Amino acid sequence: MPNQGHGIIVNMSSKMPFVFTFNPESIETNKKINYAVAPNIGGASKKRYFSGFEAKEVSFKIVCLDMESPLGVTAEIAFFEQLREPDPGLLGGWGMTYGNENFPPPQVLFQFGVSLVPLVWDVLDIKISEDHFKAGVATGILGIPKKADISISLGLVEDHPLNKANQIAKKAEAIAGASLSIARESLYKFRGVRKEQPKIYSK
Repeated sequence: MPNQGHGIIVNMSSKMPFVFTFNPESIETNKKINYAVAPNIGGASKKRYFSGFEAKEVSFKIVCLDMESPLGVTAEIAFFEQLREPDPGLLGGWGMTYGNENFPPPQVLFQFGVSLVPLVWDVLDIKISEDHFKAGVATGILGIPKKADISISLGLVEDHPLNKANQIAKKAEAIAGASLSIARESLYKFRGVRKEQPKIYSK
């Protein structure tokens, strides 16, 4: 079997990368469109006025698994825990200021499934679920997980130069997508067949 590539997420503060053990099975994206609704007392409907876009958000889940290491996936968990805590950077020092400084928001460089170039994202939320704990005299007491499910939510930093470069590439993709849909529709009509989702009528 040929080697499979795996996605990467980079902590922008420490500049440390993390290569996924398994690629996400699915990715959800959302970009909310905002409208202000004007009052219309006694009217049948209200008029909407466009008021801007929210930043694009992406959410996905990855699985960390290590059945062999005596420490299980504790190192992998530590990487993602760092993304949800104040971080002064790789060369920064805590001193006596923990909790009393304005630390920068946790940010990552991420690309898998959402863009043609790596983009900078704010970390919105990270949830970690640990299971498959090791048994043993010491490991059974410490509770060392062999597996962790990590759910990640990110918000795009839309004014970053990398995103502007990606927007140019996405415009070209949009044109290609429109052209492909027209060509595909013409091909189906020429063949005289219906377009259906795979297995839509099979039981």
